[in-house]
Amino acid sequence: MPLRPLIALLSLAATWGGSYLLIAVALRSTTPATLTLARFLPAAVLMLLLAAARGHLRGLRGRWRAVALLALAQQAGPMLLIAIGEQSIPSGLAGTLVAVTPLWGALLAPALGGPRPSRTAWAGLLVGLLGVGLLLGASTDGAALLGCAVVLLAALGYAVGAAWTARRFPEVPRLGLLAAVLTCSTLWLVPPVLLDPPTRLPTLEGVLAMAVLGLVGTGLAFVLMYWLIAQVGPERTTLVTYLAPVFAVGYGTWLLGEELTGRAVVGLVLVVGGAWLAGRRAKAGPGVPVTVPPQAGPVVPAVR
Repeated sequence: MPLRPLIALLSLAATWGGSYLLIAVALRSTTPATLTLARFLPAAVLMLLLAAARGHLRGLRGRWRAVALLALAQQAGPMLLIAIGEQSIPSGLAGTLVAVTPLWGALLAPALGGPRPSRTAWAGLLVGLLGVGLLLGASTDGAALLGCAVVLLAALGYAVGAAWTARRFPEVPRLGLLAAVLTCSTLWLVPPVLLDPPTRLPTLEGVLAMAVLGLVGTGLAFVLMYWLIAQVGPERTTLVTYLAPVFAVGYGTWLLGEELTGRAVVGLVLVVGGAWLAGRRAKAGPGVPVTVPPQAGPVVPAVR
């Protein structure tokens, strides 16, 4: 990979891996729903301006109901679940568990109209599940186990959204679809905020964390992602999926003082390795969606 795309890839992985750190910081002074709404709103405005300037919103006429459902399954739901999960588990663990998205994708592919998992994909599933088992086994607290389950459910939403995007919106420009999904996601988050409003003003630290999450992790990162896809293609861009968890664990350990055990390291390696093996099915032929999961930042995972 040329130097500039390589730097962009590492920057994207570092940005999305850092999203879990920022979520943990913001949750110190606000609710999960408020945090998630705050990160969607500036990203939605930014993407709408970019998409409208390029005329990429025209292909969405008559499809807003489907876009709204996609936004709930792929963005609003998963990102809210991740924030809820991080209330009881470390940020690095959350970043690692989201990396199982390709495992979900391989497992659900036949039911979603895709190919059956190959032997390599099955091997990846087994390796990844072993890694998840190690990570869950390290959590003896009931709240922590529930937090892990919630984040795994978020990864499932990413996988379903990626497959649905590839089938339901194959000809819609990705930038326009992303702008529409982020806008609908913002609207989806209003009711949860009203049901669970913040009881105090966020700290300056929390405000800065939410601002960076919205403008950088959920906004500008997508501009970088599309540039990277144009330079090296979607398959190489998916490498960010396997690099972001490493950054998430590193940030959590270094900046938040989260404990890093040998078991956690082995679990991380197995989850990322299994996800890579399972994700290799994307090279099997045309029509198989390539997934770039929204590492807490999200995204429209399916790209063309």
